[in-house]
Amino acid sequence: MKRFLLILAIVLCGLNCFAQNKDAEAIKKLNADWIASYVTRDTAKMSSIFGNDLVLINPGGKKYHKKDILKGVMSPGQQYLSTHVDSADVRLFGTIGIINAKISATIKAEGKTTTSKVCYMDVYEKRKGRWYAVAAHVTLLGAN
Repeated sequence: MKRFLLILAIVLCGLNCFAQNKDAEAIKKLNADWIASYVTRDTAKMSSIFGNDLVLINPGGKKYHKKDILKGVMSPGQQYLSTHVDSADVRLFGTIGIINAKISATIKAEGKTTTSKVCYMDVYEKRKGRWYAVAAHVTLLGAN
């Protein structure tokens, strides 16, 4: 009986680790899709990633909601020329996932091209079996 319980515990731990790895990879994919969507201006993709209650704080401390972000992506005065996820780490806490990441981005605004590096923390919540971004905080590391 003890042997059976030990084997059962090992199997359950393995299944839990597999599920966590699957969720972490899902969040990393959503993150990569979100960042790539700035270049392609794919607001439909972004909208599917964002929870309706998403709040993003930009490096200047300004608060943006889902509709504000989607509108900003389509702004004719600013265009993302390239984005690259430099690093991304995910931690899971039940139905909450937190990603800490760094990206490089090249943006053209008002005729000037700038390359910048930012780090950010996004919070995802699993709702009805699917992950949604619900909070984000962005810090500018530097720009040229």
